[in-house]
Amino acid sequence: MSQQLTNITRAKGNLDEGPSNVRPTLRKILQHLYPQSFFLGLSIAGFAIYAVTQPLSAVLIEWLIKTLDGEWQEGVVLLPLAFIAVAVVRGVGTYMGSYYISKVSQRMIESIRKDLFNKIIHLPLATFDQAKSGRFVSLFTYNSNLMANNVAKSVTVVAQEGLTVIALLAYLFWSSWQLTLVFLLIVPPIALIVNYVGKVIQSLSKDIQNSMAELNSTVTQSFSGIRLIKTSSGEEQTKKHFGSIASETRKLALRISKVNSIYTPSMQILIACAMAVLVVLVIRFHGEMETAALIAYVTAAALLSKPIRSLSKVHVNLTRAVVAANEVFAFMELPPEKNSGTVIADNIQGNIEFRNVVHRYADDGEPILNDLSFTIGSGETIALVGHSGGGKSTIANLVPRFYSLESGEILIDNINIEEYELSSLRNQIALVPQEVHLFNASIKENIGYGIEADHDDIVAAAKKANAHEFINDLKGGYDARVGDNGVLLSGGQRQRLAIARAILRDAKILILDEATSALDNNSERLVQSALEELQSDITTIIIAHRLSTIESADRIIVLSKGKIAEQGDHASLMAIDGFYASLLKMSAD
Repeated sequence: MSQQLTNITRAKGNLDEGPSNVRPTLRKILQHLYPQSFFLGLSIAGFAIYAVTQPLSAVLIEWLIKTLDGEWQEGVVLLPLAFIAVAVVRGVGTYMGSYYISKVSQRMIESIRKDLFNKIIHLPLATFDQAKSGRFVSLFTYNSNLMANNVAKSVTVVAQEGLTVIALLAYLFWSSWQLTLVFLLIVPPIALIVNYVGKVIQSLSKDIQNSMAELNSTVTQSFSGIRLIKTSSGEEQTKKHFGSIASETRKLALRISKVNSIYTPSMQILIACAMAVLVVLVIRFHGEMETAALIAYVTAAALLSKPIRSLSKVHVNLTRAVVAANEVFAFMELPPEKNSGTVIADNIQGNIEFRNVVHRYADDGEPILNDLSFTIGSGETIALVGHSGGGKSTIANLVPRFYSLESGEILIDNINIEEYELSSLRNQIALVPQEVHLFNASIKENIGYGIEADHDDIVAAAKKANAHEFINDLKGGYDARVGDNGVLLSGGQRQRLAIARAILRDAKILILDEATSALDNNSERLVQSALEELQSDITTIIIAHRLSTIESADRIIVLSKGKIAEQGDHASLMAIDGFYASLLKMSAD
């Protein structure tokens, strides 16, 4: 997994390999654009209408001069109406083009975000362990917007300005193909400038994308850890850290602006040079063309400057889109959690066996579990104890298949857990962690999350979890919202909601990961009572920090460096006066 994330980092806009790297990304982007073909077609039709009106402006200028010279008498009446008609048609085309391309852009953003979310939600837990939370936020806010908006902007420019250039060039060739061929000599220098600026923007876009991810990560971590910041008086330190990242982001954005600021006048100078050459040629051909036709020609040529300048930026916009898209697609293409099992875990008994299990989180790290073997009988309650890093929480993470084993196997009812269909396996496991996660939703929605249950079932579960009384005391009762991650509730209240959720699942295996370690005595008593209700007749794994809470466990397994140091019930382990007894004495002190 760490190698996959390294590949993502390399993919974030690594376009140095040239067009062969850009084209596959553009094809993937077009897959999100293709479903919007109808609205895209309406947009292009609008831009085509706009484009046709541009050479008409030159024609109207020619008619105006002829009218002033008395060559076209009808122009006195028709010409004002023609100017109005062209403006109206141009307005209709502009509206159609702009509105429908905006619709395409917003639908693309929606499509990208949905596909990205649907992919990420199924990624292995290891991906979330190694990637910064701000990185994911950037994908949905910065990357998806940048990707879709720059694609839409590029389509707009290519359609509107590209068709305008075609229409104006058609008029110019029709008026004088000799003059037009000379005028087109400006194209090669423009192409060179566009290529250079594109490479610079590409490099800066990668840097600013990384900076935005770091910025989002800092904001997310700071606000989620606001209590720690305040209790540690760390406001100034956090502000300084955020300020340095914000400053770096500003500098990168200014560098891009600087490149764009130099780029635009450079293009204007090139076009002005071309116009100067054109003026010389017009003076040279003055005797061969009517004055009105020459002025109309110059007008049409002048109108080319804006669309050419805009078209020269398409490469820059597409580069930004590709840089943003590379990281999005890299995450989309990560393999999901392995779920090749076909056995449906219905009516399991809850017998668990760890057989020669070896597990490590990093490819080059020390094993957290080292050739570990033990069994848990159906309905048995075991407690896992030991020093931090001994492998207790790892065991709790491996039973529901949050991580894949390096070697060995875990069996439930004598079937390897890899053979179970993943969702059916997890439906048979209830987890009550130390840090309970609650959504910013109602009490009822949090208890019933992921479970089809009616209100009466939810109330019954809350009563068994000793949560019904405090819920009724809340304004709104079961419809009361708990705030972001349950911030409006106490630690004991959050734990009891987690227990109610576990009771409602009616699972056969219960995992308690230090569920009472951070509670006060009164809250612990209420939670412990609820846990005893939950533990009856199901297989229970308890990870205990307070050893006094697991004395009644059927069996206690003492872990040290990923291996079993001792096991037995409380009385037998105390009689040995070994590792467990020393841990109990340390916790009592």
